[in-house]
Amino acid sequence: MIKPLYTLLAVAALTVLLISGYVLLWEPQGKPLDVSTTQNEDLLELTGSTARLSGEDHIQTATAYSQAIYAAAQDKDRPGAVVLVRDDDPATALATTRLQHMPVNAPMLFVTENGTALPEETRKELERLGPEGVMMDNNVQVYLVGDIDQSVVDEVKKLKLKTRMIYASNPVQLAEVLDEYIAVLESDHRQIVFIASTDALEYAYPAANWNAHMGDGFAYVTPEGVPEETRRILEKRWPYYPYIYVFAPSSVVDNETMAELSQYGHVQRIPGNTPQEMAVRWAGYKDSGHMTSWLVGYKARSVGWGYAEPGHNMLLVNPEDWRTVVPSGVLSHMGKHGFLILTEPGDELPDAARSYLQVIKPEPVYPSQQVFNFAWILGDISDEPVRELDQLLRVSSPSDGNNSSLTTRNNSSLAERNNSSLTAGIITVNKYNQ
Repeated sequence: MIKPLYTLLAVAALTVLLISGYVLLWEPQGKPLDVSTTQNEDLLELTGSTARLSGEDHIQTATAYSQAIYAAAQDKDRPGAVVLVRDDDPATALATTRLQHMPVNAPMLFVTENGTALPEETRKELERLGPEGVMMDNNVQVYLVGDIDQSVVDEVKKLKLKTRMIYASNPVQLAEVLDEYIAVLESDHRQIVFIASTDALEYAYPAANWNAHMGDGFAYVTPEGVPEETRRILEKRWPYYPYIYVFAPSSVVDNETMAELSQYGHVQRIPGNTPQEMAVRWAGYKDSGHMTSWLVGYKARSVGWGYAEPGHNMLLVNPEDWRTVVPSGVLSHMGKHGFLILTEPGDELPDAARSYLQVIKPEPVYPSQQVFNFAWILGDISDEPVRELDQLLRVSSPSDGNNSSLTTRNNSSLAERNNSSLTAGIITVNKYNQ
């Protein structure tokens, strides 16, 4: 009779011990966010399909992007690391967006004063995030990319965060350094390679957001042609050839440079004569098929968002300040995975965007099956284009009939002008062949 009693007491004690241990392992609730992601309440009252992410300057705006994605209340919603870049080096920041993808999983924040100062907002966000560390890279928690002073590294280390510096003397070389580093993490070189021009970075903004989403290869060309660093990047895809996508019109990257690139792989130019138009084309672009390595290990090629139906998310941003655009890659990488739409310099929506948004505008269906579109409004875009965007994102109603017919005509003229097809929202382009 005594032994069963002892057994019962032992089981009860063990149960209490296990429950207590489990409770002790619970993480404390995270601190409240310092930067509001809904600062413009008047605007949010006017729009049902958008929300604004903004701050008083580009430092706070980048912080708002980070806070919208990473609640950091427990390990599962913390980033693996944080990427720090200079706020006066756009070409380096653009190439670095591919580092935000897995396995690093990182927001992008800024250092200031020529890479010598860690802003207070950035410091607070590093403390709030408490990155887990990248297991595949010895638990590194902060990557400092570009020409950043050692004093900033020391300040980050004082926060008890493990750091790694990635440096090259110029952005073209940095793209090669990043390519090698990521190849080591992934044990392979990506066959997809995006090409941007050092003289026209704004055309490559959509590629940067996609790279934060997918982590594909990235390299630069210059007005003189294909630099040696880019040639080495492409050659390292041997014995397979890369699929190369050029984000620049012929006025920026001429056919001679395209011919040089075609010596290393299959080349396509993303259509669009302006950065705004190219961003829209990229939203509907899709290139699918076999990789050249499919006989060894099958992996389908699927490049581009390829959206031709409702139920998607987008980012609306004015391209005039790259510091508002480039860090937004984290909003393509995680959360709502939005594609990028660029306004005209005066905040006006481009005609190409209006036409495309009519293609993916939701139609009313049975309530349980209804899908919606959504947009993050990034930075200090004025109210008027946001109101217009909200109407384009909303579910269609019978009163939209005239607008739809007008947009249909715009779609037809737009397709003829660019020798592209927006039928069903998919853009088909002629592939460049040497």
